[in-house]
Amino acid sequence: MAFNVVAPGKVASTSGTPLYRPAGYKFFDSLGVEACGNICVATIGECGISVISPAGELVEFVATDDVFTTNICWGGADGMDAYITCSGSGRLVRTRWKRHGLKLAY
Repeated sequence: MAFNVVAPGKVASTSGTPLYRPAGYKFFDSLGVEACGNICVATIGECGISVISPAGELVEFVATDDVFTTNICWGGADGMDAYITCSGSGRLVRTRWKRHGLKLAY
C-alpha cells in the first residue's frame, strides 16, 4: 500500500492505495526494504521474494524452495547477506543479495 506521508511517522490517511498487485493466487507476508528503496516482500503462493520498485513495478522475483517464505532482512559486513525465513520447512536461509538492504531498526 502507498500512503501520503505528511511528516516523519505521520500519514494523511490510514487508507492507502495499492502499490502493486500480483497476478494469480499469491499472498504477501512480511517485508524488508533495500537501500535503493525497493520493497522486498515474502510471497506465498509462488514461493519467494517479490522485489517491487517505489513506483509499483516488479523489479524481479527471487524464488525459494519453500511454499511459506515469510520474511527477509539483511546483515553482514556489507549489508548484502539476505536472511530469508522459510517457515514451511522451519529454516532460516542466508544468501547473497544483488543489492544492499537497509539495516533493521532494532
